[in-house]
Amino acid sequence: MKKLILSAILLSAALGAFAQEKGFYIKPTGGYFIKVTPVEFPSINGQLARDKTTTITGTGANSSITTSETALTGSFGQGFRAGLVGGYQFNRIVGLELGVNYFNSAEQDMMKQTVINNGMTVLNVHAIGKVRAFDLAPALVFRIPNTGKFQPYSKIGVIVPFSGYLQINTSVNDQTGQVAASQGIVSPAGTRTNLVLEREERINPKATIGFQSALGFDYKVGNKINLFAELEYRNVSVGGKDKELEKYDGTATVVVNATNTAVGSRQLRLEEQSAGDKKVNYHKTINSSMNVKGSAGYDPGRPSDDLRSYINIGGLGLNAGIKIGL
Repeated sequence: MKKLILSAILLSAALGAFAQEKGFYIKPTGGYFIKVTPVEFPSINGQLARDKTTTITGTGANSSITTSETALTGSFGQGFRAGLVGGYQFNRIVGLELGVNYFNSAEQDMMKQTVINNGMTVLNVHAIGKVRAFDLAPALVFRIPNTGKFQPYSKIGVIVPFSGYLQINTSVNDQTGQVAASQGIVSPAGTRTNLVLEREERINPKATIGFQSALGFDYKVGNKINLFAELEYRNVSVGGKDKELEKYDGTATVVVNATNTAVGSRQLRLEEQSAGDKKVNYHKTINSSMNVKGSAGYDPGRPSDDLRSYINIGGLGLNAGIKIGL
């Protein structure tokens, strides 16, 4: 009889402890992620992701040209993240969480071109990319039962980006006429067209899903208050759905080659750009029926079509915050 009573008391205590672990909670959180899988960035308007420098020394027959070129690699998974997580603990071991997060990546160099002619920089093109994204992150949480203040856990789940974009800002200062010529601007005989230009594009993402896992711990500081920290790995590959030209602002100056004298200039504005430059639709496969820039029958009055490229916004990060029981 005594054993039966003792067993009942122990079972009651265990069930009481079990019940205390159940319930809802919220976790305001913030963290910083670093890149762990750098890859070569996609091309920008046909230009490969390269850091290329050309140096010209001397003039005429005595001139010499040297070049250096480096592939630009990286990941847009590096940056700050903030979010709010809601969770429910089913028992002392298993729980379920749903996070809503905002991610703001660090800026990444995507393309650089420099030409130096006898100590003077005559061409400088620099493209910088940055990602802003919102995502939903459901995950299963597995805790190690522990009666102390320190409670380790692991979690595994998925990431579903639902809003955001890749913003690419390109600055151009070209005193050689190369950029204008590559864009189809025709200069009068004996002249060139120099460009000073600021361009901004936004690439909207195609729907995708990613993976997350984490190891962390809670540290109890009050009845329903815990501090937490976790090391999280995220892997999200995002493809482009379409691209929109948001800014196109600069000056085109016609210069006489023999004297380097300006003979005319005009402003470059966004509203003057063609529909094919303002909007690009991305596809896994392109064919001859599509409006591909540079192909026969290309119509600049319609949005362009191009092959889809991908970026990675995954990384390894440290999150910390407060867990509040409800």
